[in-house]
Amino acid sequence: MGFKKMGSLSPHLLISLNLKRVKEMPTFKYKARDRAGKAMDGRLEAPTLQLAGDQLHRLGYLPVSIEKLEEVPLFDLSDLMDRFKKVPLEDLVVFSQQLSTLYKAGLPLLTGLSNLKDQTENKKFQNVLDEVCTDIEAGNPLYASMAKHPSVFSIVYINMIRAGETSGRLGESLDRFVTLADRELQTRQRLKEATRYPKIVISAVVIAFVVLLAFVIPRFAATFAQFNMPLPLPTRLMIGMNKIFQSYWYMLLGGLIGISILVRRYLKTENGRYFWDNIKIRIPVLGQLFLKIGLSRFSNTFGMLNRSGIPILQALDITSTTVDNVLLSQSIKSVQQKVGGGSSLTDALKESGRFTSLVIQMISVGETSGTLDEMLTRVTDYYDVEVDNALKKFPTYIEPILTLFLGGVVLLLALAVFLPWWNMASLFR
Repeated sequence: MGFKKMGSLSPHLLISLNLKRVKEMPTFKYKARDRAGKAMDGRLEAPTLQLAGDQLHRLGYLPVSIEKLEEVPLFDLSDLMDRFKKVPLEDLVVFSQQLSTLYKAGLPLLTGLSNLKDQTENKKFQNVLDEVCTDIEAGNPLYASMAKHPSVFSIVYINMIRAGETSGRLGESLDRFVTLADRELQTRQRLKEATRYPKIVISAVVIAFVVLLAFVIPRFAATFAQFNMPLPLPTRLMIGMNKIFQSYWYMLLGGLIGISILVRRYLKTENGRYFWDNIKIRIPVLGQLFLKIGLSRFSNTFGMLNRSGIPILQALDITSTTVDNVLLSQSIKSVQQKVGGGSSLTDALKESGRFTSLVIQMISVGETSGTLDEMLTRVTDYYDVEVDNALKKFPTYIEPILTLFLGGVVLLLALAVFLPWWNMASLFR
């Protein structure tokens, strides 16, 4: 299969244009380099894989890889689902560990990425790594290639990769990210374990309430209706709720779903996040826990970026985007502006009014003695211990509240069911 010349168009462009399609001719995806060594990719049609390679050789290209493209249906449900899948942090941690090991062993970066891409089970992550490899073959640095996929690689990850590439210590930067991500995963796991019991209790109460409202109360209501006697208030409340539930259940369900969607969308906005984070900080007991988690994340991330050689203003800017609290994030940005204006880091932290005296004192010592990284590490360790202890005590705080809540629901249901029977017994007497 040959190509006709069209004016001054290059052979590579002719391949991309795909001027003439032969019926049922297989299509091949290729990656190649031209005489100047520039990487390129495209598609061409040929009867066999060998003839596809021969075409590239005749055009003066050196094939790097040639793959046959399989025909796919117009609508592929699995492919659609893969588009909405997220790349979990655990997969990114494993990838970073493996890439660090391969890089330190002296394996070329592109070869290591290609090997890891083939081993990745997550389809979306595999496609992203494939695009990263293509960009690197075209001459782009690793951090710039990853920056095109912000849904997978966070700004912290990209900047740590950039610092590692610039300084020639990519392996160390990857190891630092793994340490940072491990702390994040441990905090998430501790939060899940601490809130598991309250979630189970509340779910059980809600399910029991719905079952009683939908199946038990209607039978009692039919029995009580046979007797012409006034019903107590709890019973009237339950019967009224049952009538509303049976008549307008679809409206209630739709309203519940609609409200939850609206609340989620509102909390994703800047005003919504500010409102919610302001409430979280003010919750008794839990407010201090959220603040400690935020301060631990601040000191850990800021220390990691500072050790990676990132300038302090850029490190503060990146850290402000990783702290999961808008109030603390705004305070960090304010600190960044004041430091950029000539203030010391310690003075800027004091003026913000959001950081604890421990953080300010440790950073002040670190600035004075030149051991800022060490002081930030100590702050992180201290607050990690504080968060761990608070999470261990969390069940002791929440159990009395859950007991009172559960007791109130059970009392309401018991009064609604048994008070009419006591009234009926007094009538019979």
